[in-house]
Amino acid sequence: MTDTAKYRRQIEILRHADATSVTEILTRHAIVVGGAVLLWIGTGQALMLAWGFGYSLLNGIYILFLSSPKLPKGRATYCALFLASMIISSWYAAMTVYLTTLDARVFEFIGICGLIGLGLYNLSRHTDLTYLAMWDTLLITFCVIGIVLAFVAKTETQSHQVAIVFAGFGINAYYMMTYLSMMRTRATLRSAQEAEVQSQKMRAVGQLTSGIAHDFNNILTVIRGNLDLASELPDPAERETMLDEARTGCDRAAHLVRQLLAFSRKSQMKRSDINLASFLEAFAFSLRRVLPETVRVVLSDVPPDLSLRADRQLLETALLNCAINARDAMHPEGGTLRLATYASTSAREVAILIEDTGPGVPPAMIDRITEPFFTTKQVGEGSGLGLSMVKGFAEQSGGRLELRNRPSGGLQVALILPLI
Repeated sequence: MTDTAKYRRQIEILRHADATSVTEILTRHAIVVGGAVLLWIGTGQALMLAWGFGYSLLNGIYILFLSSPKLPKGRATYCALFLASMIISSWYAAMTVYLTTLDARVFEFIGICGLIGLGLYNLSRHTDLTYLAMWDTLLITFCVIGIVLAFVAKTETQSHQVAIVFAGFGINAYYMMTYLSMMRTRATLRSAQEAEVQSQKMRAVGQLTSGIAHDFNNILTVIRGNLDLASELPDPAERETMLDEARTGCDRAAHLVRQLLAFSRKSQMKRSDINLASFLEAFAFSLRRVLPETVRVVLSDVPPDLSLRADRQLLETALLNCAINARDAMHPEGGTLRLATYASTSAREVAILIEDTGPGVPPAMIDRITEPFFTTKQVGEGSGLGLSMVKGFAEQSGGRLELRNRPSGGLQVALILPLI
């Protein structure tokens, strides 16, 4: 996984934790602002208003920035959001400590409830953000220490002081145990995921072994048969024909190896800057000459300023594989093959779309058709490596491959690659 993809994923996790539920956000802000007003009425301290409205303002700006579709997805953005989350939670927690320093017991009670609410909320939303969950736990520990010291300073009897200290230890131990339990659960889940990945790898090895053996045996049979015939034929022209067939078999074997390398993301890539508009125009022109007349190739307008850095030959091969699959899906009636692009300047990526008007793919199979040697075609009509090669090329180029059935019918293949 590239750094850009890694930080994009982390930002999406942070967005899911903090900025997905509008109801939860509005409720939390209403409680904080309402509580600040009540505290201001009860204490006469303007600091209460500054705290409540300040929290709402800071958190509101943070959420708006986090939920923006134009949010950059880099390391600097992630670090800034991470730091902002720490500052906002510290701002909230600081008031719970201050409230316990006031004389009225009601404010002490509000402070304790606020601390518990903060802990429950943070420990539930940051389970996928290990470092933020750790910070929340440390923050609660500091708050407990502050509250215990404030209570002890105002308590005259030693028995009450001991009780307060043990109560503080109990609260802190609860959050520590919750955090450790969460980490154990994550470790167990990670182990189960690794075991499942290993199991999938072994299944893939079995598929690869049987698929490679079948395809290579067919190719070798063709090569060996033509060489045997060439050695027995007296006519030089006929011998040359047999040798040409053997050479074609060698080319097919080399193509199969290239597909396997692309699937495993180990092929050598010769990257160059590619202007997408001119590239797709030339590619669409070639498709119209290669595909049958029953297939109509349509190229939507492509912005002239879109450029990416990739291996031109592998990109053309990947798109050609998608186009051949689309042609086969629309056979024999034919249909329309549409090429289009969708650029996201905020994510600095572009999706090259290949859409057909065929029957689409059964929902149960759409997640499997990128597996090596998995094919919906008849025996002998395809190796099942086309889309797996496209997926391997996309991931090796720092992008990804997405497939979905169109509501109007047919399949949409989205080859998503980073822009320059």
